[in-house]
Amino acid sequence: MKFKNKLFLISFCEGAAVMAAEICGAKLLAPFFGSSLYVWSSVMAITLGGLASGYFIGGRLSQKENKQSTLFYSLLCAFCFLALMPYLSKFNYVIAYNLPLIPAVILSTGLIIFPAMLLMGTTSPLLISLLTSDANESGLNSGKIYSISTVGGILSTFLCGFYFIPTFGISYTLIGFSILLALVSLLLIKKKSNNQISVSLITILSVCLISLNSIPKSKDCIYRIDGILGKIEVKDERQDSSLTHRKLLVNNIVQSEMDLTTKQSPTAYILMLQKNLSYFPKGKALVLGLGAGLAANMLADNNYSVTAIEFDDRVISVAKRYFYLDSSVKTICSDARLYLNTCKQKYDLVVFDIYKAEEQPSYILSLESLKLLRTLLYSNSVVVINTHGYLEGQIGLGTQCLLTTLKKSGFNLKICTDKTNPDYRNLLIIASTKQLTDTLKNELIHIPEFHTQIINTDNQPVLEKLNAEANQAWRLNYLKQYILRN
Repeated sequence: MKFKNKLFLISFCEGAAVMAAEICGAKLLAPFFGSSLYVWSSVMAITLGGLASGYFIGGRLSQKENKQSTLFYSLLCAFCFLALMPYLSKFNYVIAYNLPLIPAVILSTGLIIFPAMLLMGTTSPLLISLLTSDANESGLNSGKIYSISTVGGILSTFLCGFYFIPTFGISYTLIGFSILLALVSLLLIKKKSNNQISVSLITILSVCLISLNSIPKSKDCIYRIDGILGKIEVKDERQDSSLTHRKLLVNNIVQSEMDLTTKQSPTAYILMLQKNLSYFPKGKALVLGLGAGLAANMLADNNYSVTAIEFDDRVISVAKRYFYLDSSVKTICSDARLYLNTCKQKYDLVVFDIYKAEEQPSYILSLESLKLLRTLLYSNSVVVINTHGYLEGQIGLGTQCLLTTLKKSGFNLKICTDKTNPDYRNLLIIASTKQLTDTLKNELIHIPEFHTQIINTDNQPVLEKLNAEANQAWRLNYLKQYILRN
């Protein structure tokens, strides 16, 4: 292979590895910090910062002698940090436990992503310098290198999202791309350079062994799959000598729980919903967010005709295969807002259970979305929204904003909860366009006065920001009580 073509191949593989590192890095952060706007903003900023730093350093290195050897060692070091990203993510336990949300996210992102990005960033200036013998060719060669690298990144993004991560998982995907970098770095070894060959083989073998040993082995896991939206697991956990609960986890957060003996959910919010069904109209029910399908099953058992919307097709498959989803439940793989935008029929009961870990998508609970929902309701229809337990003070601003937005949309409201401690409860917000006169089961009689009039809209989606403190508190409590114990 011509030396020029070798350099083009290296550029292509480097671009592919950059995007693999960015996507997989975000997925490694998700079990600790979720996949919120803060996480993705941090990932993109650190990625660009690492690449920018690498471009600067690579430009300086391109002015020195032995550029080919410098490029070789840059690629080999990039291989190391790329392969070790799953190992470095173990430090997220300590960081998430001890720091506030935003500093923890930034620090963890920097630890996992920045070193690999910096080293991969150094390669482009070195490649351009090696290609360029005449100053007049510098612009042309720069364009070739960056375009080839970008094409590699585009292909890698599609492959990671739609095949590699769902099929092989995050850790193996990173190891695969890191080995690809190591292999193309061998193209730079000059003949009779036994020293570089020895260093390469020893480094590749050692790092791969460390990386493989760092891949987590989930306790009691009967099913696991990774994807672009996160890690999905099904676990069977024994509660006592005779009782086993099956749990659906997304990014290490329990989304649904089922008693395998009764095939029912012991989850408080589903039990509260079931207790109050006698106050709600019968007929057609819409469930936004299927999860394991336990709420949909409960509604079907109570003679509702249930349609369930779920964004992730893998979750629908898990609900059917492991959680005995009722065959009468109609499942649609779609985004909840998209379904509301295109739906033509009306419903008697609508249940929002759109949590992804502790996060609620702002755009589904915006003023515009809720007004759209009203067109799909009868005059006596009821809407039920499951949310976290924080209601008062600064930590409850997200819930207060949601309630204010619901009122602005024309809904009358009640709140149900089974506990007084906000750290260990869920709130069920019951909304209807008609006045709710009956006293509901587990109803919160005295709703505190709120001091916020902030509305969550499509143009200003503030719900996620206002929920940040509550989400951090909830995740930290969950980290202590569940993740670190398991």
